[in-house]
Formats: sequence, structure tokens, C-alpha cells
Amino acid sequence: MLAALCRAQAPPPAAGLPPESTISEHTIDSWLLSGDPRLVAWGAHYALIARDENQVPELLDLASRWQPLSDRTDEASDERDAMAAIIDALIQMNAPVPTDTLRALAPDFGNDVAVLLSRMPAEEAEPLSFDFYRHLPESSYALRYVSGALLALHPPPGFAADLLANIQVQARILVVQPGQRAGMGMSDGDCYQISEPARRDWPATGQYVLSLQNRDGGWVVVGGLDPIYARRELSTRYLGNPCRTSYGVVLGPKQRLRLIAEMLGIAPEAIPWQASIVTNIEFYSLEKFYHAVLAFVAEQQEKYRATVAELGVHNLLTPAEAQQTLPELVLHFSGGPGDGSGPIPGLSNLPPRVQWSSTPF
Repeated sequence: MLAALCRAQAPPPAAGLPPESTISEHTIDSWLLSGDPRLVAWGAHYALIARDENQVPELLDLASRWQPLSDRTDEASDERDAMAAIIDALIQMNAPVPTDTLRALAPDFGNDVAVLLSRMPAEEAEPLSFDFYRHLPESSYALRYVSGALLALHPPPGFAADLLANIQVQARILVVQPGQRAGMGMSDGDCYQISEPARRDWPATGQYVLSLQNRDGGWVVVGGLDPIYARRELSTRYLGNPCRTSYGVVLGPKQRLRLIAEMLGIAPEAIPWQASIVTNIEFYSLEKFYHAVLAFVAEQQEKYRATVAELGVHNLLTPAEAQQTLPELVLHFSGGPGDGSGPIPGLSNLPPRVQWSSTPF
């Protein structure tokens, strides 16, 4: 009966909202309890406007019930948009959110959870950050990066070893004829934004955009070598498009390497190796080519071991971790002997943590 009564109290369209003073605490309560996503969103919206601390327990309870989305139906989208309004109210009212709730919200609301995670006391944030860093899927890349950046500020045991071991160095080897040199450009790819029309009968709620550049009044979410900024945008729909909300905030090989530099207290340029490298190797014969490839691999791994040694000096790696922790080196090849014999056969006796890729780049 209560739900039916609440559904009859639908708020007017956004173009003609009543004065804030006419929305009572009882009305906000009823909307939050209605089970109707649109009314729930309005309830969260007015709870935030009123800064009504009495609504925080109900907002937290609603957030704790979230189940990760498994489909993209309109109904699921409405539930997501309503939860975005709830989380926005909690963030703006500085309400602490339990870790179990954050774990449930993380797959669908990564940026929002990143903001909440950054506000937690360090002793509470560390285990949750480590959990997010290690176990979230690749699609949650912004939250994984924020988690890794938080851990890099005060590295817990095992973090440096995991960070380094999960760097996959891409070596792009151009096979050229003696005396020749070749080069190639590299691109980070394009990002295409898809905008959706606003809805008149839903409130505009805060959406959180993460960036490595401070724009439009943003604030620092995580400090350090590469500060991460957040800013709040208003929308009647949840802004889930990474191009708009977190483009470039990703825990890739380059970012992992920069976090290692931060933990060592040095400039990234001081690390003697890169997460992506392009080099030429001349082809005289198959035997000489293999020898040159192995010499290139040995040179790169010697640089990795120098970084491992530095991490050990800073007590960021245990002796056991130092013995078995290296980045993975993936070798890609372009070109060939020039005699029409096809691609160069892969080597079978490569050192550990080296992969001969069958695909070019």
C-alpha cells in the first residue's frame, strides 16, 4: 500500500519543480522506499538538497542492496541511474560507505567508488585498494588505477612485486636488411563519445569524471607523481562512457612503470627501460638474427634487474621476491629475411618471462 501511495506522488517534470520547502521529509522518505527507480532518484536528489542527515541510513541501505548489472535493458538502466543519484547524495553529504557496499558498487560505479575510496582512512582503504587493484576486471580500469596510485603512496608488502611482475613490455622489432633503418609511429588510439538526450522527468544528479589534468574546478583524488583529479558534472543519465568520464586514467604498463618510479622517489626518465620499445635488428642469416635477438633480450632484462635491485634497496621487495620478479617481455616482429621464405620461425630457448609473439604489432 505504501509503495502504491508513493507511486501516485510522482514529482513534476524538471521544467516546473516546486519550491524546495514544499518537499517534506516524509515525501522524500516515501520516494526512497517506493521501489520505483525514478522516484528513488528524486528522493535522493531532494535528500541532498535538504542535506537531511536523517536520510543517510536509508541511502546507505539502498546502496548496500545493489546487485551488479547483467543486462542493458531500459529497466536496468533506470536502476543504474537511480543508484547514481543515491551515490551522489552520499558523496556530497560526506557519508562514510561500508567496504562491502563499495565492493558491490565497484563494477558499475567505478569513478564514484574511487572518490569514496580516496576519502577513507588509510588503514581501511589499503586492503580494499589492494583487492580492487588485483581482482577487478580490466573494464574497471579507472578504479584499478586509482587503487594502485593510492597503494603507491604507502606501498604494502607484496605490492611492488605484483606491480612489476604484471608489466608486459611490448618490444616491436623491425627486421631490416643490412645497412637499413626503419621506424614507426605509435598511437594511443581514438576515443569516441556517445551522448544521450537528457530526460525531463528525472533529476540532474552529480556524475564523477576522473582525469590526469585539473579542469573546471576539479579536486585531487590521489596525489603523487601523477595526480588524479575528479570533477562533478550534472546529468539526468549515468555517464558510463569512459571517453567522457575517465579517458587516460588506466593502469597500463606505462602507468605501472611510473608508479614504480614514484615508489623509488625518482623521475620516470631515470628508469633505464621503457614499457614499449621499438628497435631494428639487421638480418644477415637466421643464426646471426637469433643471436642478435637474444642479445637484445639480455640487455633489456639486465635493465629490469637493476630496477629490481633498487626496489630491494628501498625495502619494497623481499629477497625472495627479488629472485623471481621481472616484467614480461613480448617480442613482436615486422618484416623478414627478404628472400620470400615467410616469417622467421620462433625461438624455443628463450629465457623465462620472454614471449615470442606470432602476431606483428
